[in-house]
Amino acid sequence: MAHRAMGLMLTAALAAASTPAAAQETEAGAVVTVPSGEVREGDLYAAGEAVRVLGRLAGDLVAGAQRVIVDGQVEGDVFAAARTVDLRGAIGDSTRVVGEQVIVDATIDGDLIAGANRVQILQSTVIRGGVAAAASSLEIDGTVEEDLRAAAGELVLRGTVRGDANVIADRLDLAPDARIEGDLDYRTRIPLSPEAAARVAGAVRYEEPIDEHEDDGGAAWGFLFWTWQAGAALLAGLLAVALARPLVQQLASAIAGETTLGALLGFGAFLIVPVGAAVVMMTLVGLPIGIIAMLLFTVALYVAKLPIAAWAGDQLLARAGRPDASPYAAMAVGILALYLLFEIPWLGGLFWLAATWLGLGAMVLSGRRYLTANGG
Repeated sequence: MAHRAMGLMLTAALAAASTPAAAQETEAGAVVTVPSGEVREGDLYAAGEAVRVLGRLAGDLVAGAQRVIVDGQVEGDVFAAARTVDLRGAIGDSTRVVGEQVIVDATIDGDLIAGANRVQILQSTVIRGGVAAAASSLEIDGTVEEDLRAAAGELVLRGTVRGDANVIADRLDLAPDARIEGDLDYRTRIPLSPEAAARVAGAVRYEEPIDEHEDDGGAAWGFLFWTWQAGAALLAGLLAVALARPLVQQLASAIAGETTLGALLGFGAFLIVPVGAAVVMMTLVGLPIGIIAMLLFTVALYVAKLPIAAWAGDQLLARAGRPDASPYAAMAVGILALYLLFEIPWLGGLFWLAATWLGLGAMVLSGRRYLTANGG
């Protein structure tokens, strides 16, 4: 349970970093509420025991709480990490949620990405985009306008998927009212009955699950590889704290102070540097410069996650009642939390990108501050 709590809180932090630049409001307290009838402009970053949107939020919602409730309208994206996420209003763009339980009874004009123990998409729900979900139990009674991608212990479909479906599950149940208008690719322990398969308008392709005994070696190697990655990152992080603690703290404070700007700058660097290096390498004179730039950029991609880990670990330890924990402990906790998030199916890549963009952004922000302070 401890690593799950760390993952949920860090998810909220990383999600907040990827929102676009706009008017922002940060609010924390026991209960953070947008009251019914109120129109709040700009993005809302909220943390507390409960976060409730009963009125209209004309921006994005980024929330970390025990419970997040949207009964009103959010015109932008929703990024939420909570024990329970309850969406019953209207959401104008994509929704990314992580929690113990996720309940959706809403109209979502973008995609839904969800990771939870249990995900329920109720009958009146309409998701204009696609659904990507990882859950122990996934129930879909509503309508998904585009594709469904799901990994679940049990998936029950009673609603409609207008695109293709790609499912990995222990058990897949297509109820009599279920309808998949595209193709179905699935892997389960027991194949669908002919009656259930007839509820798919397109092609149905079944793949047998990998035998647990046959996969023991692969799983063991996968765990060893993850352990090696996390251990190497932990060693690098602890060395960075020991050898360059002021720099690590400076980078962490840079991204904490200007999260959105840092994420945008990091995104820009992520795209521009490789392209610029490739252009430079097209000339004979610029070839060594481009190669050196790409090597440095590769190192920067790896190192970028270290200040994010330090910052995240410090935040998590503070929430756990240890605000004065050592920077070594903060780095260790942050690295563990990050690499656990990176392993979440489908969502892990998003977390890796968010952490990388934030770290690169911290480097750009710190460099800009240094140049400003020294008259550059």
